[in-house]
Amino acid sequence: MLTRAERNLLHGLQRRKVRDAEGACLVEGVRVVEDLLDSGVPLRFAVVSSTLEDTDRGARLAAMLEARCPVHRVSEAELSRYAATEAVQGVVVVAEIPRRELAGMEVRGAAPVLVLDAVQDPGNFGTLARSAEAFGAAFVAVLPGTVDPWNPKAIRSAAGATFRVPVVPAELPELVEWLRENGYAFYGADAAGTPVDRIDFPSRVALAVGNEGAGLGRDVREAVDALVAIPHRGRAESLNVAVAAGILLYLISRSA
Repeated sequence: MLTRAERNLLHGLQRRKVRDAEGACLVEGVRVVEDLLDSGVPLRFAVVSSTLEDTDRGARLAAMLEARCPVHRVSEAELSRYAATEAVQGVVVVAEIPRRELAGMEVRGAAPVLVLDAVQDPGNFGTLARSAEAFGAAFVAVLPGTVDPWNPKAIRSAAGATFRVPVVPAELPELVEWLRENGYAFYGADAAGTPVDRIDFPSRVALAVGNEGAGLGRDVREAVDALVAIPHRGRAESLNVAVAAGILLYLISRSA
């Protein structure tokens, strides 16, 4: 049975303040928990529904969890009370948050860096993390004002990418210093920037994308080497931040 402390923790981890204090997060869903297990991130405990083991895949997952941490079995109705997302898929895990520091990041080759400036939607964060992984990013730098990467909805949307690509919280001055020391050119995505087809990207590129409504903040605009835009023919004023980042990361990866 779950203890009162464990039940309180499951509820509390839906709030950023508690996640920060505990250094832990909720990971939900079969696929994402499988990726979590592959990552080697330490686990505290798991809660599974009574029906998870009705399938071979669910039974394998439960067995793997039992080899790594305490596992509590509850009814589907009780499990849904602890989940932060819909369609919880029979499993919720309390895991340690992978702690990354900018000073400890070492990059080999031409891997890009994706910088998030006040991106607020968990779904956008997840898509951005997946694009970063798809195009070989060394890490995702998260500036102040950005949604918590360890929000359960952000984790679910990232489909395991946050356990494979380092997510690094950073202040802008220390990030700019790190980029300079490691030979990175710093670009910002902006509709008023230079069209991307006119830019010859260097081998090492950091790309900053901004808030869904306001775009890049003034400090980031002043810090980048140049602004870059994606030309488009339609009437839309701008692209979704995650779509724009995916296009630009693809083009950057081609030039590396």
